[in-house]
Amino acid sequence: MRARDNPFGAQRLLTLRYRLSGLSWDELLARLAALGHRAALVGPHGHGKTTLLEDLGVRLEERGFRLRAATLHAGDRRLSADQESFLFTALTARDCLLLDGAEQLNALSWRRLVRRSRPAGGLVVTSHRAGLLPTLFECRTTPELLRDLVRELLGAEAEELQPHLDELYAQLFTRHGGNLREVLRELYDLHLSLKSSIISPGD
Repeated sequence: MRARDNPFGAQRLLTLRYRLSGLSWDELLARLAALGHRAALVGPHGHGKTTLLEDLGVRLEERGFRLRAATLHAGDRRLSADQESFLFTALTARDCLLLDGAEQLNALSWRRLVRRSRPAGGLVVTSHRAGLLPTLFECRTTPELLRDLVRELLGAEAEELQPHLDELYAQLFTRHGGNLREVLRELYDLHLSLKSSIISPGD
């Protein structure tokens, strides 16, 4: 099977959007406005923070904000010079800064970010821990969410493979601590063997 034909391939995963639970997008945006558009999306690895930040950004643009986004990876203790220039140059109240991975910053770099972002109309970050900014939303996955996402990815194959996958959900969810990114990566490797297991010898 070619990688692009695997329903759990990277390009297919990018089509998945965040599924809010417990409130609507209008309610989430109202909560963000009440916080002065300065807040954090909090949760462990692989629980959807990045996707939620992207989807939130789309809705902020629809409401007139100009987005300036940056991503920090493991070991990035400060913003690069290019990131600082992009984020902070000529900021106005129309700008909203989106920072994915804010927990990577050391204390000095975080204080610098907060100070330099003051002219902006908003600052929304993702973080593995609460406390950097008021928490806008806590991202948590469930086995039920995993099942829904897999059905969406499988499309027409869902009815054929779902009974075999049902046995795996709890096992995979527990093994990866709710990190759906890692679960879906494992399902990428398992997909061909799952298909093979349901083909009868006479087929």
